[in-house]
Amino acid sequence: MTKQLIIAAISARAYAKAANAFGYKVITLDAFADADTKGVAEQYLQVRMTDDGVDEADFKQKFEQINVEEGYQLIYGSLFDANPALLAWVADRVEVIGNLPQTLQISRSFDFFVLLDNLGIRHPEVRLDLPNDAKSWLVKRLNSSGGAHVRPTELGIKGDYFQRKIDGEPVSLLFLADGKTARTVGFNQQLLASTADMPYRFAGALSGAVLPMTVQQEFVDAAQRLTAALGLRGLNSLDAVLDGDSLWILELNPRLSATFQLYPKLLQAHLQASAGELVDLIENKTARAEFVLYADEQLNIPADFSWPDWAADIPFTDVDSVAIDRDEPVCTVLAEGENAVAAHQLLLERVKKLKGKLFHD
Repeated sequence: MTKQLIIAAISARAYAKAANAFGYKVITLDAFADADTKGVAEQYLQVRMTDDGVDEADFKQKFEQINVEEGYQLIYGSLFDANPALLAWVADRVEVIGNLPQTLQISRSFDFFVLLDNLGIRHPEVRLDLPNDAKSWLVKRLNSSGGAHVRPTELGIKGDYFQRKIDGEPVSLLFLADGKTARTVGFNQQLLASTADMPYRFAGALSGAVLPMTVQQEFVDAAQRLTAALGLRGLNSLDAVLDGDSLWILELNPRLSATFQLYPKLLQAHLQASAGELVDLIENKTARAEFVLYADEQLNIPADFSWPDWAADIPFTDVDSVAIDRDEPVCTVLAEGENAVAAHQLLLERVKKLKGKLFHD
């Protein structure tokens, strides 16, 4: 019997390619339906996004085009972050692999910080009311991902809560969980594509981040406590800020994350851990890097543009050109090196080269 997976994510490409390589028949629900995804998916359904996340009515209409009676299971990324109830709707119709909708709901609520306090996990101070010393705080939304929603409070942008600003390096931990135990996959440096009004916009990550041993242990301890408290399963990630030797946990992503593609053959590990079995991981002998290239200005890319083989998430067009609005993602640049420094340097070189071709040729 053919193995079959539905993959729901804002960008499904990395998960779809992994599933396809693992022998799965794949159906994707994502925001882009890019050329890479179309190349590996049996069926690809592009869902509409709004400022508040996925358009629920459009998603349901697209989902109902899938013949779920054929025995599909579903894995998911960040598509449901703004609407965990929509994931619950899906779970009533098809088997969902990974964490329960209730777990995603907890991670996207203010109660998550109460849980961190109860578990003795350090995080920046948070509050629901506007602080007096606004310059020391950030305003954030609970049901969002990607960092674009994180703004300095003095900009006057509305949000759901306020978080004290911690200066430091954005880092993350990718880990597996079987409901009881957390197992480290890797530590990552997060990369930003900052603008004046989006200073914390996420743009990618770099594996092989070198962290002090005490910080590594603190990260792992936090993952273990959250796993035990929430019964986490499958791949999860913790985002944090590293200020010197002080680690401040920001959020838990109890689903597939962007750092998935920085490590080899994680799909099988995710499926087995979700079923309660932690497997031995393949050693990551090199460092990998990824960077989302955003359009600095309105961009029209001709259909015959020659994309390098280290570019992914290639926009699809069946006409003469494809238009990319300012601040929208163009593609993802990938790089690999013998260590994190080498991978990062190659990534920066490739980003510069591709930007030169796209914006100046």
